[in-house]
Amino acid sequence: MAIIGKIREKSGLLVTMVGLGLFLFIIPVNDLLQQFSGNGNSTLGLFDNSEIDANDWKYFNRENITRNNLRINNLNSGGNGSLTSDEEDQIKVNTWNQMISDTIYYFELNKVGINVSAEELNQGLLNGENPLPSSLQKMFVTNGLYNKDSFNIWKTNRIINLPDNPESKRDLKNNIEDPLKNERRISKYTSMIKSGVLGTIQEAKRLTNEEKITASIEYIFINYDELDDSLIDLNQEEKKKFYAEHSNEKIWLQKQPLVSYDYSVITFNPSYTDKANYTSRMELLKEDFKSSKNDSLFVANYAETPIMIPSQYGPRPSGNYSNQPYKGGKFSSFIDSKINNANKGDIIGPFVSGDKIQIVKIFETGEEEQSKVRHILINSKEGDINDTKNKKLADSILYAIRRDSSKFSSLVSKYSDDPGSVSNGGVYSWFPKGQMVPEFEEFSFNKKIGSSGVVRTNYGFHVIQVLGRKIGTFKKIAVVDETIQVSKATQNQFYDSAALAFYYKADSNDFSIAADELGYVVKSSGYVPLIYPNRRTAGLYGPNELNRNLNISRWAFNSDIGGLLEPEYISNNQLVLAVLKEKVKAYDNSFENIVSLMIPAMKNNLKAKYYISKYSNEILNINSLDSISKILDKEIESKFIKYSDVNIGNNNQEIAEPKVMAQIFSLTQNEISPIIEGKKGIYIVKSQSVINQPTVDENSIIEKSNELQKEIRNQIEQDYYPALYNAYNVRDERARNMIINN
Repeated sequence: MAIIGKIREKSGLLVTMVGLGLFLFIIPVNDLLQQFSGNGNSTLGLFDNSEIDANDWKYFNRENITRNNLRINNLNSGGNGSLTSDEEDQIKVNTWNQMISDTIYYFELNKVGINVSAEELNQGLLNGENPLPSSLQKMFVTNGLYNKDSFNIWKTNRIINLPDNPESKRDLKNNIEDPLKNERRISKYTSMIKSGVLGTIQEAKRLTNEEKITASIEYIFINYDELDDSLIDLNQEEKKKFYAEHSNEKIWLQKQPLVSYDYSVITFNPSYTDKANYTSRMELLKEDFKSSKNDSLFVANYAETPIMIPSQYGPRPSGNYSNQPYKGGKFSSFIDSKINNANKGDIIGPFVSGDKIQIVKIFETGEEEQSKVRHILINSKEGDINDTKNKKLADSILYAIRRDSSKFSSLVSKYSDDPGSVSNGGVYSWFPKGQMVPEFEEFSFNKKIGSSGVVRTNYGFHVIQVLGRKIGTFKKIAVVDETIQVSKATQNQFYDSAALAFYYKADSNDFSIAADELGYVVKSSGYVPLIYPNRRTAGLYGPNELNRNLNISRWAFNSDIGGLLEPEYISNNQLVLAVLKEKVKAYDNSFENIVSLMIPAMKNNLKAKYYISKYSNEILNINSLDSISKILDKEIESKFIKYSDVNIGNNNQEIAEPKVMAQIFSLTQNEISPIIEGKKGIYIVKSQSVINQPTVDENSIIEKSNELQKEIRNQIEQDYYPALYNAYNVRDERARNMIINN
């Protein structure tokens, strides 16, 4: 098999390439690194065991450049230039990754000696007819087709017609030539590593043979999660025994500190006084709203909840104002009836709806044609195997109702797939044009009253009967709303009573017991890592519902196990209390540090031992899997598997079960295995048949070799950079410096 191995010593990194015999050496970088790191104390982490100083690495300059670029993009897209907390998180992640990437490639590309000539730049990357693949070329590719005319227009404006002065030349070099050259050097580096790996004939032969070895099995599976923890005794002796056998496995090495805490979120509502104050404020707006000549602008200025309207920049907020007739359902039935009976210019409210105080203005009234129909929907999609059958069913229903329309309601109950109208006999009452899909609307408004027919839409086939049409009235509304926030006085009152009562009870008793007595739900944070949030994890902030509260993070990582978090606000009307349950240090595989991480695996191990001890002798001489199934009260499943499969079912999203697979292919025909301890659960397997056809033709082996080579090269392209990152011993300690003892 072609293998890339990496040997990391203080002296460097050796990457061995099979095939080309290419050797890449990374020599000590401490001397070269001096140009990047300094003697200040603003340390962000480590690079090749040397400190990363924020000032010398120009880290904050990089952050600001990234931030400004995002703000400009936001403005160009019609925004106001402000960034979300998620975008700020991503700035930190991207800045760090780019800074480390630039540094790693600085050393790697220079050591290997990869360069880009002027001719390669001009005739390759900047060749308008057929430029080499790059981020620049991608700018001029639409639907997979390269547009050379657009490229050449850009090149003429940006390069050929560039003013002949030092500033313009410097801009060309810094913003076009150097980035393209660096991108091309990295592309060459990646291609060199990939091309240095070959899929060997011997490895292809082995894999092809393994795929030819198959087995048909029956098996019983018991998931560890199904077995109650009360069946086992996870004592200190068992913990130390498991630790001694497994502590050197890579899975237990943590590269950042972890904490876990239990927490309860307690919510309180605005007081009567709070609601009265908001109502009074909204009353002051009523007269201004009533006399407003531009209701859209008024709502945009005063409403809290915006609606999105189309613009040349995409959807933009414009207050809670719509030019569409109000169809009801946004408010309570009481408020809807007031709107229905109101006249143009009337103001309804203030009234409380949910957590908001609102006033509604009727800014336009008018007349519109409305239709009333009833229908039966048969779900169907064009091209489906049952589409023709569904059409025949719709035609049969139409025939039935034309013969006897009194059967319509019963046919709705029996056949209709529209849950919104079944309870109403399939009726849609007095809807205006523009509310239904075009085909449905065309039939409803253009066919004679009483007529019926079958109409096809994207939903399927509709059997429709037109019940009536009339000229009805419509109303357009504008809404000004504001969320009723809890006042400071209400916050203080709740904090001093309920929150502190919980805290003192938890301090003198158990946290979970105190929460249970007071009726609060206790949740677990899970393991929270001391890293910045990114696309995969909320990082140091823990659960999302805690709203990125930095005080909680500081408490968690600086407290001792058992420490209580004093009531902490996470929103205007929410407090959280917590108790620290676990702490795990980084790069420490001692028993005391990682035993808590190992407990789930320890429990699974003991559950397997329990089952083996209890049932092994009982089922030892039983030759029927059916009989064993009855003893264990578990169903029998069957599968066809290959020797190359990672588990029963060959599901790469599930845990690999090498021990189980090895046991299966060691069984003879009709032999029943002993109880097998898997990683996910316990297995008992009966081999029904094993087929071994290892002989394969030469063409199959060559094809497999090429397939293997492609897979390995794709894997290298994904994994070589993380390997370099680890080889340079990069440690990101920005979050730690922000949190620990701060």
